[in-house]
Amino acid sequence: MDYKKVIAKLNEALRHEWTGVAQYSQAGFLVSGVWREVYSEKFFDDAKESFGHAKDVGEKIVALGGVPTIERNQVKQTDNLDEMLRNALEFEQAAVKLYADAIGLAEDARDRALVVFLENILEDEQEGVDEYSKILREPGAAAKKKSSTKAG
Repeated sequence: MDYKKVIAKLNEALRHEWTGVAQYSQAGFLVSGVWREVYSEKFFDDAKESFGHAKDVGEKIVALGGVPTIERNQVKQTDNLDEMLRNALEFEQAAVKLYADAIGLAEDARDRALVVFLENILEDEQEGVDEYSKILREPGAAAKKKSSTKAG
């Protein structure tokens, strides 16, 4: 089985995860003010998750006969908490797309174990999208939406 396309996509995901390690760590360092205690730890936890994904993906690349990249994408950094949170949401959304694309390639290769491996990471990334979406949602937005959809 030729895994060149899968390995290339996994290396793209690995670059993204290396970026997450740096970007989330930098956000954890830079966050300040009243929300520092809450978000610094969250960002560092997300950096650890990105590192865990990087480790798993790198190991899988080697198992498939490839060489894991040491490159990363450009890190977005700011000292503004709202921008940090928006960058985090954007990062998680990009990860969901990367892993969904990788799953498609694994399905094309008819490698069920690889599909399951990638689905597990995808689930983590989707949880990140969901969490940052909830954090960034305006308070009361759900209640406002519910009341505006009532027929009256």
